[in-house]
Parts: sequence; structure tokens; C-alpha cells
Amino acid sequence: MSDRVETPEQRSLESTRTVRLAALTGAEEVGRIDQSEDYHEASRVYRETVDPLVTGARRLQTNRELRVSATRSVKRYGHLPHVELPGASLGAATLAMCLAQRRSRRTFDDDPVTLEQLAALLHGGYGVSGALEGTPQLLRTAPSGGALHPLELYVLAGRVAGLDAGTYHYDPFRHVLERLGAGQGDPDRLTPYGDVVAASAAVIAVTAMVWRSRFKYGARAYRFVLLEAGHVAQNVLLAAAALGLAAVPLGGFYDREVDAALGADGVYEASLYLIPVGRRVP
Repeated sequence: MSDRVETPEQRSLESTRTVRLAALTGAEEVGRIDQSEDYHEASRVYRETVDPLVTGARRLQTNRELRVSATRSVKRYGHLPHVELPGASLGAATLAMCLAQRRSRRTFDDDPVTLEQLAALLHGGYGVSGALEGTPQLLRTAPSGGALHPLELYVLAGRVAGLDAGTYHYDPFRHVLERLGAGQGDPDRLTPYGDVVAASAAVIAVTAMVWRSRFKYGARAYRFVLLEAGHVAQNVLLAAAALGLAAVPLGGFYDREVDAALGADGVYEASLYLIPVGRRVP
């Protein structure tokens, strides 16, 4: 016999009728032209048909230079000054502990995060974790469709000990931050959640070079790119939990403003995700 005692609020919730979401959310009122539905249909895979734009797989098989180039999927700013990052360590945290402690935290302490902590977040998110023996293929901490790795990571640094405030690009192959510019930008111009961004010590931004995947997978590639961004974001959030830091994923932002802040053109490279991080409030 159960000793559980239900509160009036719990009984009220359990007796509340489940609504029909299609009617409540307005899905039944969508017109005949629905771009998201059209895209999902266009990116389906069927046995009987092949996307005519999917030609990259054949080219990969027949062109050695293309195969080698695909293993070097990262932007390079070799002409810009860079900051060597320390080795990445998440300490003695267990996966079970990180999963249990992962929370979206939107308030941050004023103390800076350390460069070691930032390095661990970046490496944990999308860093190089090994190599396929006998090949030039480097392995990353996040799965990637066809190992094409279409994503790029940036840092809008505000309060990072040992790092000047500014905008940086993360090169996972060299484990360095390439300095793109000074200043963190106006948080209110980047996202409706400007107070969250302003309070954070740094923002890790994720962009996609979609054609790195699309040349091989056609319309399906956009699905893969978004899935991969989710893998990377969860890696960063779990790494933050391991380090005892606060972090929150933000999908709501002003695309053109964030693209401009990162130097992305919004077409061949577009912003997907912002992850403000910082010290937890005691």
C-alpha cells in the first residue's frame, strides 16, 4: 500500500483534461503553403527516389583531394593573433552527476570564469578527441553526419581571466582562440534576452557552414546540421555541469546581428545557437 499523499494541486492536475494540441495551437489554421512542412517533405528519403542534388557522395569516392579536404573542416584565421588554450579537463565528474545537475541557469555571478574552464567547454563541445588510425580523419567529441563537421564555434568573451574581452573563433585542430575583434557587442542587439547575455562571463556561439554537408546529403543536410548543433550544445551544457558553471542554451536571437558580430554572411555560414556561460550564483 502506497504512503504517497497527494496535494490538492496534484489531484487537480491529474484530473485536468488533456487538450487537443492541433486545435489549441492553431495548427489547423495553417494555410496550404507551409514552408516548414514543405521543407520536411523535400528532405524525406525514399527508396524509390534520390535527391538530384546529392552528387557529393560519388565525388568523395573518386576524388582523393576532396576526401582529404573533408577531414579539415574548420575555418582558419591564420593571419590573426591567437591565444593558446590550456589543456582541457573536466575533473572527476561522472556522467551521471552531470546529467543530474544539468539545468538551464539564466543568472550568473560577477566573478570571471577561468581560461582553463573556457578551454574545457570548447573542447568538450566540439574538440578533437582522437584520430582514425592510418587516415587523416580526426575525431570530434560530437557525432557528425559523414564526419563532415559543418559547425564552427565562436566566443564572445566578457569576463574570462587571462583573456581580453572580444570576439574569438575556436580552432579545434590547434586548440586555440583566434581573435576577431575587440568588445563583446551590445547584448540587446543580439537577442531579446540581452540581460542574460550581459550577465554572462562569455557566450559560446555555434554557426553552420551548411554546404559542408549539403554537397553530399542535399536537402537532408539541414536536418543533420541542426541535429549536430544540438549534440554540441548538450556537450557544452554537460561540461558546464561538470565544472560547476551556469549555462543556458538560447535559440532566440536576431540572426543578422549575431551573424554580423561573428563575421558570418548568413548564407554560406549562419548562426544557430548561443550558449551564455558563467559562474553560478552562490
